[in-house]
Amino acid sequence: MTRREALARQSVCVRCEWRYREALMPTRRHKAPEQIGAAMQPLLDRIDREGHFAIVRLAKAWPEIVGEAIARRTEIVSLKFHTAVVKVSGAMWIQELNLMKSQILARVTERLGDDVVRELRFVQGRLSRRERPKLRTVSRATRKSIELPELKDPELRKAFERLIEAWGRASR
Repeated sequence: MTRREALARQSVCVRCEWRYREALMPTRRHKAPEQIGAAMQPLLDRIDREGHFAIVRLAKAWPEIVGEAIARRTEIVSLKFHTAVVKVSGAMWIQELNLMKSQILARVTERLGDDVVRELRFVQGRLSRRERPKLRTVSRATRKSIELPELKDPELRKAFERLIEAWGRASR
């Protein structure tokens, strides 16, 4: 009869049973906790062999690559066939960024790798992520009513009344 069978037949105290389990089970060493991003990165790299997540990496790195002033006025729109399309807030910025294109491409290549972005294309458009300032409400002073002189034509009088009414509602 083996030791295992003997213990199974006997009523063994809890402490003895624990010692028995420790003898049979190998001890495991526990790894230190790891951040989920670091743990998921090898898996994402394996899944993303075609580079579909490159636009996400580019969008996250964009403010560091171009700087805060340019990042506030630009937005990564798409990445197709190694060409990054960047939406820009104005034509003046497009001109400036076209002059800086080689420097920006060098920084992108240094940060993301050689084969992610080969060309940059700047297009003008409204930025979607930009916060719009909230408008403050300003109290309006009441306008004085205007007395119309006596007009013989009733249609002309109605037209002037509508004009004065619209002028009273208009913002200043």
